[in-house]
Formats: sequence, structure tokens, C-alpha cells
Amino acid sequence: MRITKKAVAGIAALGLAGGGGVLLMSSANAAEPQPTAASRDAGGAIPNTKGAVTNWHLGKGSVYGDNLGPGMVQWFTTVYNGSVHEIGLDANLKNQLGNGKGAGTATFGPKAIEKIGGSFATNKTAVGELKLPGAGTYLVNTQAKFDRKDAGSTGYETPTTETYPSLVVRYDGDKDAGTIMGSPVSKAGFVELTGSSTATVTVTGPVTLNIYGFGYNEDRSAFGAGQISVSGQATAVKIG
Repeated sequence: MRITKKAVAGIAALGLAGGGGVLLMSSANAAEPQPTAASRDAGGAIPNTKGAVTNWHLGKGSVYGDNLGPGMVQWFTTVYNGSVHEIGLDANLKNQLGNGKGAGTATFGPKAIEKIGGSFATNKTAVGELKLPGAGTYLVNTQAKFDRKDAGSTGYETPTTETYPSLVVRYDGDKDAGTIMGSPVSKAGFVELTGSSTATVTVTGPVTLNIYGFGYNEDRSAFGAGQISVSGQATAVKIG
């Protein structure tokens, strides 16, 4: 039996679709003599043996869907469980599949707020940070607990004004990713103050969210430095 040039394209198509060079075909006459390498390279018959059809038999763009039989088309277009991997996905699909996944959680404190009042840029106390891994839109949820030293404990100072402590999350300088503030903390210190914030942040690349403690007094004084500690947690989830 001789396989003509016209038949080569169909056989080669199966070789390419099967992964670049491994093809097993049955022969009506297993004892049939096989052509030499010289006749093969000269464009003659391709040997009807396992592995005989490889990538070099085909020109670029020479195999199309209509070269395959219905059974082969169905086989190659069926998505099997576990057969699709991230490396085969385009960037947009990878980004969408990443939505809803946590970018991370930062737990901080308790740490004393070193300064109260004045300029936030100058007097803020760094308490933690949270890294966003890449471009996208993130939902940032922050929780904080403020606690003044208890009356009668070592280092406690009796307040003469109301103090409004704050927890502030910032990135790229002064961009807001969440602010907790608005209620005064107990003057005696026995009752803790809690709060939470939710913010949406859109970034074009990896970014670090910086978490700070701060606060203001009702009388605008600097009283209370070191008297109030803050602890809590910040979590970011990718939503877009």
C-alpha cells in the first residue's frame, strides 16, 4: 500500500492535533515494506508506524478543522476536568478569575498612639501595613479597637478634655483607603471604643496600604499622648 501526497495532509493533521508527533495507526498489511528515509524526505510515502508523522511534515497554517473527521473534532473540542490551566488563559480572564479572592490581612497592635492633635502628616503613628499584589479594584475592610489606660493604673493621666482617637489607612501619599473616627473614648479607660470602615480602592499596580493611629482633643490640645492604644485588622478582597 502506498500513501500518496494527497493523503499526507490528513494524516499529518492528526499528528499535529495529537500533540506534535505521536500517532498510532493500524495497517492492513503489517508486513508491508517501509520506505527509506531518502524516499520519505523526497516527499514519498510516510511510514505507517507509531511516531511516523511529526511536526516537520506540516507547513504553518496547513491544517484546518475540516481536515478532521467528526469524531476527532469532538475529541479535540471537549474540555476535560483538569485539562484547562492558568497558563492557557488570557490576561483579562485571569484578572476576572482573581476577583473575590483575598489580597491579604494585616493584624496590628495594640500600640500606643504616640501623639494627639497637630498635623496628621507630622504626628501620625505607624501601626501596620497591608500590601495589594497588583492592579485592580479592592474592597478594604478595617476594624479598630481603642483603649485608654485604666484609671488608677501606672501612667494614667486624668483627662481634662474629650479625645477622639482615629485609625487611618492611606496609600500613594494621602489617598484614603479607610478612616475610623467620630466618638470619644472613655475618660476612665475601662470601656473600650470600637469602629470599622469600608473603602473601595482602585490601583494600577502593586501598592502598600499604610495604617496609622492618630486623634484629636475637643479642646485642640496635645493631651493624651501615649494614653490610648489601638489594635485591629485590615483585610483587602479583589472585586474587579
